[in-house]
Amino acid sequence: MSRSILLETANAVIESYNTWTPEAVMAYRAPDCIMQILPASLGRQPMNNEQYLAYFTSIMPELRNFHVTVKNTIVDEEARKVAMHASSTATTDLGDYSNEYMLVLHMTEDGKKVVRGEEFVDSKRSTDFLTRLREHLAGKQKEA
Repeated sequence: MSRSILLETANAVIESYNTWTPEAVMAYRAPDCIMQILPASLGRQPMNNEQYLAYFTSIMPELRNFHVTVKNTIVDEEARKVAMHASSTATTDLGDYSNEYMLVLHMTEDGKKVVRGEEFVDSKRSTDFLTRLREHLAGKQKEA
């Protein structure tokens, strides 16, 4: 597998998040793709495409102007893996949002789709934000 194809796919995955639509985010996933948000201490289960789409569409409206910036990329051609250190920013009803990630993308044999993704997040920041977001959404439901 060529380094350039793996990089092209990995960069397209990042750009799909910058586009911030379900169609874009799902476009680079193989039919049997599994995504897991880590570390394991967060208690998040691996998600197939259907589960990930449901998760993504639930958070999508809450994060506006979402943008990912890649800081560093490592490509393993033999294993068909790309690791990326990245950060993101967005705006929310709760104020500015940011997070830091370590992504490991496992690619198909042709390098054009992701078969497995491991997304390590800043666990403290992620937990704090999700707790506040759940409280905010619960308050919105009570008002409705």
